[in-house]
Amino acid sequence: MKKRPPKQAAKSRKKMYLGLLGLLIIVIMIGSALQWDREDDEGSYEYNGLKFAQTDAGWVAKRPDNSQLLLLTNPAELANITIPQLNVLRLNTYGKIYVTYNPKERVRAALNQFFNNVPITPLVVPACTVDNDLCADSPLKNCTDAGQGIGIIQFEESNETEVSFINDCLLIKGKELTKLVDKIILEELA
Repeated sequence: MKKRPPKQAAKSRKKMYLGLLGLLIIVIMIGSALQWDREDDEGSYEYNGLKFAQTDAGWVAKRPDNSQLLLLTNPAELANITIPQLNVLRLNTYGKIYVTYNPKERVRAALNQFFNNVPITPLVVPACTVDNDLCADSPLKNCTDAGQGIGIIQFEESNETEVSFINDCLLIKGKELTKLVDKIILEELA
């Protein structure tokens, strides 16, 4: 048996390694093209026909009309939350809407999420539910002030959870307001 010179053996091994590397790259490309998914993948979740993917901004899904839906909450966490059918787009039938909350409560993320995802066309006026130093220039409004063409959206931090749309007032009340808003968006606008 004839032995190869050391230089030829090194070239042969190099070709073999390059071939294996090329094969590995091809397998990876085919795998990503086929979108291999594990069912226990923590970065994706399917809810009511929408497939959500986790991003740095939150959970994103593509709607049937090709627009994107962004939730701040993992949709899997929303599956256990029950809310009544609200028809939040009914808010667009009012001449004016007061958005009322206590600025000393942690409601800003829920407010932003709501108004970034729910298309509201009437005049929106900020208001306060309680009188405090942060509300000196704002009107005091709550659900009892709704009616006669005036809508109220009231955000309230509370140990009791309630989501309702009664007598021209959309009440979003609870400990985790952003989750409640994400559930409204998912159920009403998805």
